[in-house]
Amino acid sequence: MANTDMQQLDTLLQKIEQEQEGFTYDRTAIEEEAAQGGSVLKKLPIKILTILGGFLATGTFMGFFLAAGIYESGVGLLFLGLCLLVGAELLIRAKMDSTSDSIGVSLNITGYVLFAMGTGLLTESTSAVAGALALASVLVAIISRSSICVFISILVLNGSFLALIFTNKLYDLSHALIAVLGVVLTYMSLSEPKLLAASPEKASLKYGPVRMGVIFSLVITLALFVHQKFLSTTIEHFWVSSLLLMGCLLLQVHHVVKDAAITAGKTKAVVYSCCILVLIPTVLTPSIPGALLILLTSFYIGHRPGFWVGLLALAYFVILYYYDLNMTLLAKSGVLVASGLLFLGSFVLLNKQLRSYAD
Repeated sequence: MANTDMQQLDTLLQKIEQEQEGFTYDRTAIEEEAAQGGSVLKKLPIKILTILGGFLATGTFMGFFLAAGIYESGVGLLFLGLCLLVGAELLIRAKMDSTSDSIGVSLNITGYVLFAMGTGLLTESTSAVAGALALASVLVAIISRSSICVFISILVLNGSFLALIFTNKLYDLSHALIAVLGVVLTYMSLSEPKLLAASPEKASLKYGPVRMGVIFSLVITLALFVHQKFLSTTIEHFWVSSLLLMGCLLLQVHHVVKDAAITAGKTKAVVYSCCILVLIPTVLTPSIPGALLILLTSFYIGHRPGFWVGLLALAYFVILYYYDLNMTLLAKSGVLVASGLLFLGSFVLLNKQLRSYAD
């Protein structure tokens, strides 16, 4: 950790110690935890390249299979897929470095693909393939020692649920999936200290990848809502998902207000009123409340990668929301102006109330 950051941390801890009697802290442990968090952020580009390299290696390997014609035996593909999944984990556990991690991720992705192909040849049922992949991804998430493999397993699990929903045309269940993702994301953000304190070693390995997997799963699922016309799906009652996500968002706002020690009823009323006014126009567009939820939960715990994902998702979904409006150009301009004035007014009111409360 940089010296400037440590000086700011020491100042904050000393201030808390003066205000709270009996407050104690382990400076060495805090410094180590902060340094570990900084190293994780520095390794993020390497992890992204590792995932991309894994997909490229999987494509090359599958191309070899197709060229060689080794894809007709369901039992063989299923067995080979399981071997690759197990082999990837053994390789990662044997040697924890970037090289073994890259090869392990490639084997892990290839194992999922071959496992799905083998199950499909044996059962000839998409639902059976999705169910088998869901079970395999849960087992990998539990036993894996690689954060990237845990992240991929969460994406595979979400993809399996989506496959079950779309292949069986149970489109209303997609709202339940959105609700589960929103609740899990909110719970992980609000309960982060408890989750990390319960088992520090396991939490440091599982918490981050699972949370990022849930974030990407939520973005992907919301994107399917937006682009369902390209998938020939008929998802209706968007307001259900919107209300569920808005509930999670308001719960997060409640905890923010509580942590800020805001007790004045007038200030609380202004905060909640501004949030509701901003959310009401998006009641038929769950993608925007979902992106706002990702943004707020990531900001609440200081998770920068999640914050940037939420910010990019919000910008993308807002642009699509504008272009999908069945209005004239003049009416769309009015909507943008009104939305901008609403946001500016909310900012001024919140800033005024919070400043007066702080004084």
